[in-house]
Amino acid sequence: MLVCVLIGAWVFLVGELAVAAEVAVSKPAPDRQKIEVELLATLDMDGDLHDLSGVTGSLEDGSPADQFGGLSAMEYSGSGNRFYLLADRGAGDGEVTYQCRFHEAELTVDASTHKITCQLIATRMFATPDGEPVVGSIIADQTHLVSTNPKHQWTALDPEGLRLLADGSLLLSDEYGPHVVVADRDGHVKQEFPIPEKFLRRAPREGGVATRGVAYNRGLEGIAITPSGNRVLAVPQSPLVQDSVRHEGMSLGVNCRCILFDAKHDCERELVYTMDSERNGLSEILAIDEHRFLVLERDGKSGSEANHKKIYLVDIRTGSDVQNVEALPESGLPTGVTSMTKTLFIDFLDPRFEIPHENIKEKAEGMCWGPRLADGRRTLWVCYDNDFESSIQTEFDCFAVSGME
Repeated sequence: MLVCVLIGAWVFLVGELAVAAEVAVSKPAPDRQKIEVELLATLDMDGDLHDLSGVTGSLEDGSPADQFGGLSAMEYSGSGNRFYLLADRGAGDGEVTYQCRFHEAELTVDASTHKITCQLIATRMFATPDGEPVVGSIIADQTHLVSTNPKHQWTALDPEGLRLLADGSLLLSDEYGPHVVVADRDGHVKQEFPIPEKFLRRAPREGGVATRGVAYNRGLEGIAITPSGNRVLAVPQSPLVQDSVRHEGMSLGVNCRCILFDAKHDCERELVYTMDSERNGLSEILAIDEHRFLVLERDGKSGSEANHKKIYLVDIRTGSDVQNVEALPESGLPTGVTSMTKTLFIDFLDPRFEIPHENIKEKAEGMCWGPRLADGRRTLWVCYDNDFESSIQTEFDCFAVSGME
């Protein structure tokens, strides 16, 4: 079993910011409570730890086939201190045949000592509906994209978002297709949500450049389920190709087109989240209620070079439906189109928090609610992706939140 502990603590308030958001949109009385957030503890786990998959040997890049890390999402089980941790496409940045997997773990925070303990319980592999292993290989994904066989079954995913459905199934979002799929607790994919055509990534013609769909490796990065279970909101890491401009091989823009699914898993609306910078990306989204969400927006820098690591509170009631807008501008919005309201909730780089800038990790990736503390406060958890680099630790943060019921 894998057990680690680390200590840390700081406190801050976001109540004034929450109140400021109400200038933009009318909200019910509970939204006007002063929100208080305390970081109870931070846990760093060594990057060379092994999971419980039982697989042996090495991958094509020499990394262990059972290396623990690359966490892209986390979700609370709803019972005790049990969480689900989602690994992404594996080491080698998509160049290896890493079998995609998720872990069960006990994450326990002691509010009195500000300690987190992590115990890995199980590791389970994902498989397609046909029983084929799901891998994080770019080559396997490209084979699917260029296949002329309409019955060709995809076997590659880059899992990035994870939520638990009411029946205990796992809901995943992926960057490759992109895909939104439902898997059972053993990892077998059972069904897939229909994705609007404008999001689908297309293999460019030989020598050409893709002109539509999610940008490569910038697909559906985060996913959220509202408390009723009737709405699912999926967010891309960056704007679609047609909603951005191409620069040095990248699709740059600030308007991220998000998919709101209804209870029947059909697209209800397409909404716009406007980022602070075209160099940023969205890492995760988490539901608060039926219309408010937390969104993790960050840059791609670490340590002293990092300048944007923030969580925003957003309200989708202010967002226009852009299903009929074929292309959004790189910046700004068409006349009559509005984006979601966003209000700063947490800024990890604020100097008042006394976190050494040089210790800031690049990839805060996952976010979920956890069990309530004895004093009634909610816990908010964040996990970090170490890209399966043994020299980089896997980090967990646990916050206590009050005033947000």
